[in-house]
Amino acid sequence: MTVPLWLSEPGVTHLLNFLVDKLDAADAQGRQLVRAVKLDVKSFPALYKASLEEERERQWIQLEHMVAWGWFELKAERQQPGRAPYECNPRLVIKDEAALRQTTGRLIRNRSSGELWRDAVYSLLGLDDSVKEVVSRMRLDVPGRTAHEIVQQLALLPSIAEEPLLLREVSARLFWGLSKVLDGRQQLVAAILQVDDCPFPEMPIQLLVFLPSEDFTGVLFVENSATYEQATRSGAEHYSNLALIFASGFRGSARRLRSASGASVYFAGHGSLDEKQRNKFQAWLWREEFKLPCWFWGDLDYAGMRILAALRKVFDETSAWEPGYRIMLERLLAGQGHTPESGAKTGQLIIEATGCAYADLELIPAMVLTGKFVDQEVGG
Repeated sequence: MTVPLWLSEPGVTHLLNFLVDKLDAADAQGRQLVRAVKLDVKSFPALYKASLEEERERQWIQLEHMVAWGWFELKAERQQPGRAPYECNPRLVIKDEAALRQTTGRLIRNRSSGELWRDAVYSLLGLDDSVKEVVSRMRLDVPGRTAHEIVQQLALLPSIAEEPLLLREVSARLFWGLSKVLDGRQQLVAAILQVDDCPFPEMPIQLLVFLPSEDFTGVLFVENSATYEQATRSGAEHYSNLALIFASGFRGSARRLRSASGASVYFAGHGSLDEKQRNKFQAWLWREEFKLPCWFWGDLDYAGMRILAALRKVFDETSAWEPGYRIMLERLLAGQGHTPESGAKTGQLIIEATGCAYADLELIPAMVLTGKFVDQEVGG
């Protein structure tokens, strides 16, 4: 096709560049320009600012030529008698981007690293768009590797989520032997796995354990350190025959507890250090066929219930510890709880069920009813 001289006129050049701007803006947002672009004084001033009808008709005819070449599709309202076609709310749908870019001399722009990351996330991760949007804002860079290559490796995370690995072991396995790629990236890992916390610890979980002087017949996980310490020294009857474990923050890493490489056990010096007792505890911890009654006691809030739910996936016999929670529940129902705002817990989401009947039928409904929580340190 012989290029007509009028394609280089300022009015036509302005229109074509305006349309390419729209294409680039859509591309920068990771999408295609699918909507029609309105023709008005902003997009086509040579037409709409022309003072002579003859000039407006000339500009319109030039536009119709470009439509005939297949560059655009023209949409407009039904033309009424006495109205010119450019007065009928005309809109253009771009059909031949290459022709526009060639004519304006504006080739497809170089895409930023952020855009390349976003494209890779949306094309390679089999997640809901809402999750992809979160991950797209957490760009990960590995020197010498493309965004496509990196996201391909991240897509393998679900396949190893249940393995008792440390974070650097995961990194080395996924990223070509590089162990530090995921340092400080727990939030990215959790987002891809759609869990509250990254399930891979930075180091083995340090498990603090108190063994009673007499043989223990059950295990109690205690969420908060102050309560754990008080319980190990109180001598109260309801702690007798229980091995006590300080259990803070196990929501994402509870499964690691069942691996000798995932948990380092430290026995309290003021408790029993009897070898038989210690061996019994480690057998219960690391041999899943060795069952003991197991309970969890923590804050009466949704985060505590999530720890209980996580523990139940690993220690399926775990229940909410009624001797501790009963006192807290009484305080809650007596109006002595605190609001999420006053306890810096506004980010906690309601958990509907843990699988423990006591928690699901009494504790969670009470929190939903009152809209308040109670901290574990009130006593047990």
